[in-house]
Amino acid sequence: MALGTSALLAASLLLTGCGASGSTEKVGTADDPVTIRFAWWGNESRAKTTFDVIKAFEAENPGIKVKGENTEFSAYWDKMATQVAGGDTPDVLAMSGSYPSEYSSRGVLLDLAKVKDQIDTSKFAPGTVELGQIEGKQYTITAGVNSMSMVVDPAVFKAAGVELPDDESWTWEDYQELSAKITQNSPKGTFGTTPMSNDSFLAVWARQGGEPLYADDGTKVGISEARVADWLQMNLDLQKSAGSPSASQVVEDGSAQPEQTLIGQGKQGMKISWSNQMNSYSGNELLMMKMPGETPTGGAWLRSSMEYGISAKSENTAAAAKFVSYLVNSEAAGKLIKSDRGMPANLDVRTTVIPLLKDNQKKEAAYLDRIAELKLTPPLPFPAGSSATLEILNRNMTDVLFEKTTPADAAKKFIEEVNLNLDK
Repeated sequence: MALGTSALLAASLLLTGCGASGSTEKVGTADDPVTIRFAWWGNESRAKTTFDVIKAFEAENPGIKVKGENTEFSAYWDKMATQVAGGDTPDVLAMSGSYPSEYSSRGVLLDLAKVKDQIDTSKFAPGTVELGQIEGKQYTITAGVNSMSMVVDPAVFKAAGVELPDDESWTWEDYQELSAKITQNSPKGTFGTTPMSNDSFLAVWARQGGEPLYADDGTKVGISEARVADWLQMNLDLQKSAGSPSASQVVEDGSAQPEQTLIGQGKQGMKISWSNQMNSYSGNELLMMKMPGETPTGGAWLRSSMEYGISAKSENTAAAAKFVSYLVNSEAAGKLIKSDRGMPANLDVRTTVIPLLKDNQKKEAAYLDRIAELKLTPPLPFPAGSSATLEILNRNMTDVLFEKTTPADAAKKFIEEVNLNLDK
């Protein structure tokens, strides 16, 4: 899988399947437009940008009105579950993680083959269309791609007298040693790192060890107890060496707004992070590196930072599909969105967007090219029932850091709990 323009496949790739020919949908006009609803999550800045995109779309398509619905991420999925249960699903809805699997398995999402004529993916980078496919059917379209990365603050390294690592060869042992050294050589309150207890990162950790996070059939966990325990133990060891903060500080940092985190305040040397989040932390000249342990077996992959799905019950699927196509294929939309939802999958849009990016955002684009060059096969979409994995991992990680349990016991409990949630 490659993201660069030189790697664009010559053949056009369109969503396959039967179109929605013979549809009885109302065709909107400027005097009598159809209205569709679009729901997404994000902060006020993303909301403002999205409403600007909606206005631009409506100006080009006077027969379609779009009602935007923005929700903070923490409340988005609860709100969506309520709307779906009440038969009030938005026409277009933002998706991520395991939710496409869960929603498609319950018949909530439209098979996009039915609107193939409205959504052209021929300009998408190789491998990015497939990110929205589940069991051979296309349920979502990626809004943009990102990847797990190590965000580094060179100023913290320099002040501590610690050299930056070589991210082509460094190991997790190097990471631990660097973290402890940074804390030791820095003013009180500055640390080398903080733990990452995200299930998508755990998938990277699993892949580096030659294991999948989930079994291919999605009915059970694929990562071993030993591999989970190793990760928990490493983070406990980091805390004991003072390479990372106390358990209470970790909890506080994990719930803080990006600019209020330790790295956002210039008080942390390294942070495992989604690539598209780097610019939300700090105005400092941050760097983006490959994570430790990516040699010889890489774990990171290009994945959708946000995806767009269409409600299977929408009465205006053609209009909804036209809007989705505008979001991902319009250069005018790209100029507004830039890399907020990840780097555009449409390579023409990406070419238009890159000159508009800030220096740190251009660093992200370069990093994603490096990940793409690895040509690593993405894991299968996270299975239905796995949306609770993040909370389960966080809870068990916290118990380990507060030393309420051991890494081995927490790993066993984590796997048992996740397996109970997976659809059988």
